[in-house]
Amino acid sequence: MNQTNPLPEWTDDLSVNVEIIDEDHQAFFRLAALMNDVTSTPDNDQPYLIETSINILEEYIEGHFLREQKAMAKADYAYLVEHIAAHDAFADRVTRIIQDYRQTGSIEKIGTLAHLVTDWLNNHIRVVDAQYKGILTNANVDDRPLVYMAAGLDTELVS
Repeated sequence: MNQTNPLPEWTDDLSVNVEIIDEDHQAFFRLAALMNDVTSTPDNDQPYLIETSINILEEYIEGHFLREQKAMAKADYAYLVEHIAAHDAFADRVTRIIQDYRQTGSIEKIGTLAHLVTDWLNNHIRVVDAQYKGILTNANVDDRPLVYMAAGLDTELVS
């Protein structure tokens, strides 16, 4: 990991007490660490590794947010609209950084992205996701792989 600008890491106090959502959140932290590592160790594979990590991040954002939102809708969660707005704003920020990277090739953009992911997620879990603790449970959250969610294969949850 880039030792001059370390990323926040997952800690147990970030748990929302829903196994699959906690696993998703942990994966975001690992993915950000990978992006940070890739930017600090340039080699011939760096562009490929960056593009791969970006693609995975985009899939995780789409799939994880959909997983949470479907579970919140199913549970008739009172703050669903606000939660979706927070997700959308974050996804838009990520998309802008990715577009900028793809236009400029600036490796620094990926370092910025890695920090945005961990900083935003750390705050989002502690403040926003903490509000659904006890409402979302292992029993009411779809635990299929995120690829199903991101690929629109989540029809069993559609009302």
